Amino acid sequence: MTRLIAFDVDSTLLRVESLDTALEAALAEREDRVAAKTRLHEITQAGMSGSMALRDSLEARLQLAALDREGVAAIAEHLRQRLTPGMAPLLSRLRSEGDTLHAISGGFADLLEPVLVDLGFGQGDIHANRFVWEGDRVAGLDTGYPLSRNGGKAEILTSISGQAGETIMVGDGMTDFEAYEAGAADRFIGFGLIARRDVVIAACEWSGARYVRTVDGLAKALGV
Repeated sequence: MTRLIAFDVDSTLLRVESLDTALEAALAEREDRVAAKTRLHEITQAGMSGSMALRDSLEARLQLAALDREGVAAIAEHLRQRLTPGMAPLLSRLRSEGDTLHAISGGFADLLEPVLVDLGFGQGDIHANRFVWEGDRVAGLDTGYPLSRNGGKAEILTSISGQAGETIMVGDGMTDFEAYEAGAADRFIGFGLIARRDVVIAACEWSGARYVRTVDGLAKALGV
């Protein structure tokens, strides 16, 4: 049976939130950086827990600091060193078993593509939001792309699942669980090694979905 396994990226394949990493770097020289970083993390948590609409969370975060091409490229390079330990070997094992792997992220392609290519994902396997640029500065996000809104991961999964015998969504946030809840995935595995979100744990308990806290636990849940 051919399986399609879709992985969230931030706090799943990576041990950080990529957009927050970029914004924290941009905030580093501001006098109000401590308060701004606190607000950034509050907005991120609200979006990931489902208490704030995903698009509102993304737009609010982008308004906290100015990003430019040089800074985005620097953080994209930095993220190549921020893999969740054990994930790269797990992906290799899954591919060797014949599984089809995709990365589906509410983060941004400009930040994530280099590290995802390192992990063996081709361009057609990477699904992420897109910055809108004005010259060398980020002016916002492409709001026409499905991953900029709640329910977008379900849309992407539905479009790529094709003839897969089983579709599995792996991730730490409510947007990942929503794809399963919408029927776009046959199984959901919550991943809590990097970010433990009580609302996701509760959703797994309610639905009977698996929730794991280690990469070894994830491997066992995936049967490898």
